[in-house]
Amino acid sequence: MNPINLIKSQGLQKILLAGTLVLLVWMIWSNNQNLREENQRLEGNVRSLSIGLKQIQLENGAIAGQSEVLTLRIQELKTLFPLQFKAILEAGVKPERAQQVSTTIIETEKKIVTTIRDSLIHDTIRVKVFSYSDPWYTIQGQALGDTQRVQIQSRDSLIQVVFKGERTKPWLWIFSPRRIQQRMFSSNPNSIIKYSQTINIQKHE
Repeated sequence: MNPINLIKSQGLQKILLAGTLVLLVWMIWSNNQNLREENQRLEGNVRSLSIGLKQIQLENGAIAGQSEVLTLRIQELKTLFPLQFKAILEAGVKPERAQQVSTTIIETEKKIVTTIRDSLIHDTIRVKVFSYSDPWYTIQGQALGDTQRVQIQSRDSLIQVVFKGERTKPWLWIFSPRRIQQRMFSSNPNSIIKYSQTINIQKHE
């Protein structure tokens, strides 16, 4: 059969037309899907920033800080969180290779009462000394005249859990995606998390 006649055949033209329409519909759907995901990402970031850090009490009585995880592109991270972007560089990591960056600020406060004792150093010099120790602190002090020397050791561990939390639209039930949230707490009961932000870095533009 002549190839020109084959191309002109109505059956083949219909197949080509149908294939073109299917491809066009798929391209439009794919583009709309990308736009929808991008809008969801931006809306989620705005919501996360507006909520900030929440203090919640765990079942064991400990206080944890909870916040939502941001998803930013490299340029967005550089613009909105320049200190975190700088920290990536200071860590010796190329920004395009970074996957996640976290920042946490902890405030620790404890009142300590201990006994001051007389002691000798170098067998002849009288000084006042004090000491204190618990699972999180070891403190030793020495007072000689108007000079005081204090040595403090602090022990702590910070636990971070990233999880799928509340649904973005609870009324849609299982059809609504869950927010990515993080929960952080310290093993030291005297520590309070004042700020915590985890940022997932999106690679593709």
